[in-house]
Amino acid sequence: GPALLNLLRVDHYIARGLTLGTISHAIGTTRAFTEGEVCGSMSSLAMALAGTLTAFIAPLFAALFF
Repeated sequence: GPALLNLLRVDHYIARGLTLGTISHAIGTTRAFTEGEVCGSMSSLAMALAGTLTAFIAPLFAALFF
């Protein structure tokens, strides 16, 4: 989470928010809001987009392999 982003020197709040939302989902989004409103908003957006893409892509993979 944030410790790894600090270690990698990712300090831009939009990049941190997108990363936390995509990887950590709800817990990451909650943590992102503690870093700032923009960071939390980007995290929420990333979480929603990841969920939407998964809902569209998963059936395609299922149709290909089953």
